[in-house]
Amino acid sequence: MSMSILQQTLHTRHDGHLALAAMADLFSRVERGLHAELQKGRRFTGDLAKTFYQPFGISAKNLDMIRRQLKGKLSAVREGAKARLMLIEIRITDKNRSIVKAEKRLVQAQKTIENELGKKKGPNESNLNEARKKRDKIEFALHQHKRRLQILKEQKIETERQITDPSLCFGSAKLFNAQHHLEENGYANHQEWLKDWQAARASQFFVEGDAQYEGGNQFVRLFAREDGLFDLELRLPQALTPLSDETVRIGGSDIPRIMLRGLSFPFGADAIRHALQERQPLSFRFLKDETSWRIFVSVERTFAEPKVKNYRNGALGIDVNIDHIAAALTDIDGNVVRTWRIPLITHSKSEGQRLDAVRQAAAEAVKIALEYAVPIVAEKLDFSVKRAQLESETSRRRARQLSSFAYSAFGQALTSACIRHSVHLVRVNPAYTSLIGRLKFARRYGLSVHAAAALSIARRGMGLSERLPSSLEVSLDSGDRVTLARPARIGRRHVWSLWRRVAKEWNAVRAEHARARREAGPAVARDGKPDPAAARQAQASRASGRWNSPREVELVA
Repeated sequence: MSMSILQQTLHTRHDGHLALAAMADLFSRVERGLHAELQKGRRFTGDLAKTFYQPFGISAKNLDMIRRQLKGKLSAVREGAKARLMLIEIRITDKNRSIVKAEKRLVQAQKTIENELGKKKGPNESNLNEARKKRDKIEFALHQHKRRLQILKEQKIETERQITDPSLCFGSAKLFNAQHHLEENGYANHQEWLKDWQAARASQFFVEGDAQYEGGNQFVRLFAREDGLFDLELRLPQALTPLSDETVRIGGSDIPRIMLRGLSFPFGADAIRHALQERQPLSFRFLKDETSWRIFVSVERTFAEPKVKNYRNGALGIDVNIDHIAAALTDIDGNVVRTWRIPLITHSKSEGQRLDAVRQAAAEAVKIALEYAVPIVAEKLDFSVKRAQLESETSRRRARQLSSFAYSAFGQALTSACIRHSVHLVRVNPAYTSLIGRLKFARRYGLSVHAAAALSIARRGMGLSERLPSSLEVSLDSGDRVTLARPARIGRRHVWSLWRRVAKEWNAVRAEHARARREAGPAVARDGKPDPAAARQAQASRASGRWNSPREVELVA
């Protein structure tokens, strides 16, 4: 029977030991020194290794472990820079478009002024002043667009440098920059800051697991006790021998060690015992915070493969949005059975709260899939691209919500939850799913555009038809309805080529309607006067992204 493997991290706390802080400081100095030598262009050879592990009093195994950890950090910096570069390039493209549009509007505004000045009877001062105000406003906006574009180009250059030559700031860049503004960051003098800076640089260390050693690790071992607790043995480098509790004879060598007794793992203790019995690798991270030392243990857990891998009962489509997850359940023929709106509010929350909200949303989706015995179909994409696309399509009012949402965290949480509960997860290309849902399913089933997108994702996973509907009448977020021109099918091209042309026209229509609404000003009542209540209702309708119809049947979980 095939199994799925999932990495799980468990943690506990301990009051600490002097050797823990000393080992964190020693490993940090070795890592920083090794990074400095590699930045100079030196290669990690035998000579370089000896100049580190012998003077620092550590073993060659310790040094190799530190080098791999440093390599992983640099790789993470590169990957993060690649994701940022993708966002920056999308923003540069959007900004260039805004500049082109502003320049065209500026030319038109200047023509309006010239036409007013060229009248035989003389210009109308009111109209002339209004045209000049509009021109000045456009010029100011164009100037700001160009300033922002230059900033983005400089960010792009720096980000590209991070990809080719990644750099690290040990102790965090935020704390490093705090020395330049001591009072604002609560420091009376530089010495207070330096103390915190040195403590942050030596606040943690990592010990990699290795399955060939008993206990799954050469330097750290856990011993399960009969009372449900654990004892931890940490073998120290020779340089820290004076801080050891005792020295034991192992393989003809005297090994200094300390013992941390009575560790409790409220969650996952059985997973640790199973890993010890199966001689699986166990990796440990020791982290000092404001109260005590936290000890993280990473284990590999195996789970049974999903029992349901077909679509006999239908499928559950998942569409990720800024403040919620839209889920749509289909039957075997791809017809919608039920929809859910799973809240996912991450705005103005801490990192831990956001992560908890993401995990709860993923667990709710898996719960629905288990209840109806169906696979989950979700988007297969780079979540940084998804974030950038939403950012370019979202109003400024929701920019802060968007910045606080971690799309990658939801993707990882959904994968993890599906593995733990043996739910089959299918990833599909999300190209044009939102437009397909809006055009084909939103009005037919009375769904929100997000639920309709989830339905189109589920149908794509099932391999069902995505042909263009006979009518391309579609609703805007404001409630207005438009009919798009139907493209002619040329040759035997893929159906996505048709959707691509429809999407291009759809984006143009949305942009034109948005411009018209901005120029029209606030919503008006029947008497022609501004109606604040109508304006608020229109704004709420645009923000919700729903098709305003009494047939809306989306259910809220």
